[in-house]
Amino acid sequence: MLPIYFLLFLKYVILQIYLGGTGDITVHKQADDGFLEEVIPATGGPIGGTTVDRAFEIFLETIGGNGILQTFKQAFMEDYLILFTEFEAKKRDGGDLKVRVTLPLKLERLITKNCKKPIAKILEESKYKGDVTYKQKKLIFEPSVFKSFFSEAREGVIKCVEDILKDDSCVDISDIIMVGGFSESNYIQKSLREKFQSYRFLIPDQSGLAVLTGAVYFGHIPHAISKRVCRYTYGVQICRKFMPGKDPESRKIKIGGVDRCMGVLHPIIRRGDRIEAGLERPHAFQTLQHKEGKFNCGIYVSDKRDTKFVDDKDCRLLGTLTVEIPNTRRDHPPEIVETFIFGETELTFRAELLESGQPIECSFDMLDNSKLPQKNPDK
Repeated sequence: MLPIYFLLFLKYVILQIYLGGTGDITVHKQADDGFLEEVIPATGGPIGGTTVDRAFEIFLETIGGNGILQTFKQAFMEDYLILFTEFEAKKRDGGDLKVRVTLPLKLERLITKNCKKPIAKILEESKYKGDVTYKQKKLIFEPSVFKSFFSEAREGVIKCVEDILKDDSCVDISDIIMVGGFSESNYIQKSLREKFQSYRFLIPDQSGLAVLTGAVYFGHIPHAISKRVCRYTYGVQICRKFMPGKDPESRKIKIGGVDRCMGVLHPIIRRGDRIEAGLERPHAFQTLQHKEGKFNCGIYVSDKRDTKFVDDKDCRLLGTLTVEIPNTRRDHPPEIVETFIFGETELTFRAELLESGQPIECSFDMLDNSKLPQKNPDK
């Protein structure tokens, strides 16, 4: 069972927003076994702290000229890192007070040389007149300008939370836990509290470190989340009998004198289904065709729950296992069993020719979206 501090909240939202480019949001609740159950699969997008960095970069390019930052970065990398390290700290504190950011001397010289005038003069003649000044080697931002750097991130985080709270399963939620380095931003915290006033926000000290601590904890107790919601539909390709009036004529193929439909996705588990660690889903079939004593067993993944065909826009091939089929006489087509085994975080795909009894398998990380094959934009 989990420690008591995990059980103080029967159901809650977890918002993870990082200093990098991404953020995730999910909902957990206490399961019957005393551990945690995922209620809504993690979703998110580019709502992290780098959107603020990009806005600051655009500001510098506006006053210094296009390409000025790239020139500065290539020539003076150390100074570039110092500048954005200081800016990183200011992102946490950004609020209702003026914000001062030290500009490296070498960047000041580059801008002055490129624009043929001092930075103070550039600002006076720009749209930032009166809102941004330059004194004692520091850019001084009025709160309104500095907050504008957060606009994309703020709107993205708020929409992310709004979307998940619209779900029917969230009607009884009153707590939102914020973790990740960008959760330490006072402005983001204030914006969320103002938007969602009926909710209680729980933000641990050093919320960026909380993610690392949780990862270590999960490594010691991988079954801490005993039930998850499947993020994707996983399935295999089949060639079932053709259904006139329902299947496209372009997919009709005749095999062994029988009209069949090509490229049908047979879902083993669908997006939104609940899964427990150790769940096994077998699928047995007879091969209709195989070449050179081999049969390729493919596993497909789709973002939609009701994908029909393996070449649909939101479906792509995740991996393939090649089963060796001996060239021996047999009274019936060879029979293969494909099994999906769901672990705590991994999906194992196993294929076995029944007459040989020798399985082969491969594994995929169910939680790491970066390892999924990219969608084909031409579909």
